[in-house]
Amino acid sequence: MTSEERREARYHRRKAAREERRRIRNDALGGIDQAFSFRKMFKWGKKCCNNVRWKQSTQNFERHLFSGTARRRREVISGTWRPKPGAHFLLRERGKIRPIDAPHINDRQIHKTLTKEVLEPLYTPGMIYRNGASQRGKGLHFHHEELKKILRNHYRKHGREGYVVLMDLKQFFPSAPHAEIYERHRRLILDNEIRAVADMVVASVPGGAGMPLGVEPSQMEMVSLPSAVDNWTACQLRAEAPAHYMDDYHMIAETKEQAEAFRDAVTEKMEAMGLTVSRRKTKIVPLSKPFRFCKVKFHLTATGKVITHGNRDGMKRARRKLRAFRKKVDAGEMTVTRVREWLTSQIAYFENYNDHGRVLKLNRLFHAIYGGADHV
Repeated sequence: MTSEERREARYHRRKAAREERRRIRNDALGGIDQAFSFRKMFKWGKKCCNNVRWKQSTQNFERHLFSGTARRRREVISGTWRPKPGAHFLLRERGKIRPIDAPHINDRQIHKTLTKEVLEPLYTPGMIYRNGASQRGKGLHFHHEELKKILRNHYRKHGREGYVVLMDLKQFFPSAPHAEIYERHRRLILDNEIRAVADMVVASVPGGAGMPLGVEPSQMEMVSLPSAVDNWTACQLRAEAPAHYMDDYHMIAETKEQAEAFRDAVTEKMEAMGLTVSRRKTKIVPLSKPFRFCKVKFHLTATGKVITHGNRDGMKRARRKLRAFRKKVDAGEMTVTRVREWLTSQIAYFENYNDHGRVLKLNRLFHAIYGGADHV
């Protein structure tokens, strides 16, 4: 047997093993009547009420949760369930306008059951470890800590010689290609009836592209959508410690030429999937210089220490709000205690990144504006 034949045999063995693991995970789900059992739908229906029980629609939903769950389960199993039009509104967040689609709470129960009982068990095993968004036990803080570990490990081997490749996907949610998501459903969700429910959520967005913000299955679909590129980057491109948080990517390269090759190869793969890489936000930065990732500044020092600083825009907003709150305090619309509670949360953010200089500045500004108030 030649080396090429052995390589081909190994490939087929690995492919067969992956398909067997995929079959085992689908068998664990059972059919649609088990994945959407009354017990599971009732449990996730209760979860949907958390933090929104002040709404009249939520109170009505919870009042009739037992009978409503049975009715919605019958619709899902019979294939007659169709998502209702949700509330559409624009959210202005830090200078950006984001379109939000808030589904009706009846549909949220089905969305949450689909996400927790089907999508998470089937999608998570195929993701790289450093895919940090919208997963239990992970998050932004997890991702920042992982990036610090990556920089420290690189320093032990190469010092500060090297480059970090920073990439951003443009219009990630609005431009998500439905064809790729349907193909992913076909490969990973083997039960036809369960797959039809997942397809129905995607089909609720017209135009053949785009996933709505505010719909829970959308988060899981988009987190896992680039998994094929992630695994290709780690296993075949051999990039050092590739990672991403939703639409923000980073990887380490030893030379600038290698960094440019990584950037071009990943861009080509992403665009082949129908995703667009933002040329303006894609950067190659020497590790000897500070860089920003997900609003946090990272600096690998000459001694190998990784220093982080919180979002500078957050500092500007905090100072602006402290001054604006003074007017509300004078008008009797707000108390100094309430301002102090708000400031404590802002300070906790900067303390999380050991940004003690900004903590000190916020404390001084608070005392300058509010006089003899207690220290935060």
